[in-house]
Amino acid sequence: MQYRHLFPMVRILLPFMAGIIVCLTISGTSAISTIIWIGLLLLTVATGLIPFDKFRFINRWLFGIIVSLFLFVTGYNSVVQNKEILWTDHFAATQTEGVFIATVEEPLQEKDHSFKTILRVRGKDSAIKPPAEGSLVTFSANVQQISPPQNPGSFNYRKYMATNNVYHQVYLNNISWKLLEVPRGFSFNRMAHTVSKKFVSILNNNGLKGQEFAVASALILGQNDMLDNETRQAYSGSGVTHILSVSGLHVGVIFIIISFVLGFMKKHGWQLYLKTFLILITIWAYALLTGMSPPVMRAAAMFTFISFGNASGRYTHIINSLSVSAILLLLIDPLMISNFGFQLSYLAIIGIVFINKPIADLIYFKNRIANKIWGLIAVSLAAQIATAPLTMLYFHQFPAYFIPANLVAVPLSFLAIYSGVAVLATSFIPVISNFLGIITNYLLFALNYSVGFIESLPYSVLHITNIFMPEMILLYLILISILLMFYLKRKVLLYIPLTLTLVLSVSFSFTEIERQQQQKIIFYSTNKQSAIGFINGGQQILVADSLLLNDEKAIRFQLDGARPLYGLITLHNFALDTLTGLNQKLPKKLSTLRSHGNIFLFQNKRVAIIESIPQPYGSFTKLSVDYLVIRNNPKLRIHDLLKLYQPGQIIVDGSNSYYKTEKWLAEFKEAGFNAYSVKKSGAFVVDL
Repeated sequence: MQYRHLFPMVRILLPFMAGIIVCLTISGTSAISTIIWIGLLLLTVATGLIPFDKFRFINRWLFGIIVSLFLFVTGYNSVVQNKEILWTDHFAATQTEGVFIATVEEPLQEKDHSFKTILRVRGKDSAIKPPAEGSLVTFSANVQQISPPQNPGSFNYRKYMATNNVYHQVYLNNISWKLLEVPRGFSFNRMAHTVSKKFVSILNNNGLKGQEFAVASALILGQNDMLDNETRQAYSGSGVTHILSVSGLHVGVIFIIISFVLGFMKKHGWQLYLKTFLILITIWAYALLTGMSPPVMRAAAMFTFISFGNASGRYTHIINSLSVSAILLLLIDPLMISNFGFQLSYLAIIGIVFINKPIADLIYFKNRIANKIWGLIAVSLAAQIATAPLTMLYFHQFPAYFIPANLVAVPLSFLAIYSGVAVLATSFIPVISNFLGIITNYLLFALNYSVGFIESLPYSVLHITNIFMPEMILLYLILISILLMFYLKRKVLLYIPLTLTLVLSVSFSFTEIERQQQQKIIFYSTNKQSAIGFINGGQQILVADSLLLNDEKAIRFQLDGARPLYGLITLHNFALDTLTGLNQKLPKKLSTLRSHGNIFLFQNKRVAIIESIPQPYGSFTKLSVDYLVIRNNPKLRIHDLLKLYQPGQIIVDGSNSYYKTEKWLAEFKEAGFNAYSVKKSGAFVVDL
């Protein structure tokens, strides 16, 4: 059976997406885009010279090839036109220091000791309460590029912000910026954010407090800034983090509910058009309620085209509607293809469309309730299977109990959404809204408790450390080949997933062999602390300041990225400030690392850590070390230091001040020594 004719929009989407991905991968420029356009034009002209009456088989394919190339070039060029860092008039191409005029592009997010927002630089200026969204401000500062990851495997904030066309950052104090103009005129986005903020205050005024209030704001309004790290980890570890992001799931619920309520209307004629109109009004009103956040906008666009497809009166496969919505969104912003939320939203729906039926057909219960429960499990499995390779690539973990977690959390979250919306709808009647607020608070307490309990169970999170881009692609190819075998019902296709599985196993084996043989020293970049990792196979011995070792948040944010990257399972931590005494030593059971005072020996490499040096008198025999680490702002003179040590490489770690770091780097360079600052350049990784 031929399936190609069922998905014409997919055949348009794929070459268009390929052009976008290629341009993002090779950092394409407008010059390359022009060359490609000229090549396509020449190819099109050349086709007019082919005698199709003699070569009819060429005619069959040539038109499709040209159209596909045209779509590829369109996708490529859309990135060039939308990636602002490539524009010749981008402010970074001329000057990043001085006085600028900028517009506040989004509402301010309050942090512990500051506010965060996005500014769009409009130009330069000669003139010298936080500004509201839409305000025009001027500021004087040194604008810097967003820093790359400072440690191996750390979150790539620079890459993440680049998907939003943000490449530079600046820190402003109270006297370095000035308000030029308050927001004027009507702004749809500003109105949406104002409405969302108003509804957040209504929830807070009706008895919702603490993390129940934070989860309610995330569930109903998409405002997740108030969630603490423990709550985020509980939802992530139990496999229900999608609940906290108002996106396809929530808009889908609204779509299903309003479709059910309007089910009495006929499926043809003016009633069908009226039903579609009411559905779209409801979906976009909900998007307005949530402040028109990007995930909700994506979901609203998806269901808008699904509604149009249903209203057309003709059979339209949902994948075609999804493809049209993806093409439209990528035409508006091709950089969106790099957004994890965009990828996750479409993969989840594709999984439900194609994977749900094969799973649901595996078991049939005569009991209606049991069959409904199995249906929910099948949907959850389908979405999880479709998104698992992607989430394992990004987060290197898999929630083991996602099925029971979803069976509990999804119904509770829906009840909380309904009651929370009722609180907003009845806010003009305080008695009713307060009562509904109490109910919502209890529902959210039950939700948080259930999610936390499931996440605390043994082995609730499986750490997957060997999934990278090639392995993710292989997993999706295996999944696609299995689905083709199911739908085409050809046993011969079984050889494809078996072969791909063999290739995946070989890839896993090579990764494991490489990790068992790895030997590294990592001088980590930390915030005002010292940390050195000695890696042998899958084991890391971490020697760091006790303050850092006792700060789980700092460890997770700054150092834990190395675990999945290098497959580290067994770890030993030792406090550096208790090991550098004159006679202190590491335990003898650590055969790979030896220490005596401030000297560490690992795989025949000698590391010396100093935070002060004795005043040298008389003659000394220089101690030859491979790596000399300076920490804690010692009072030292370079020539005294070099009388005691003969270093191969000097490391100035993150515990030193910026002033002293810059001073020492200049002095070491003048003296002819290799010096490296982890504060300035990120972690220093040594492969032995």
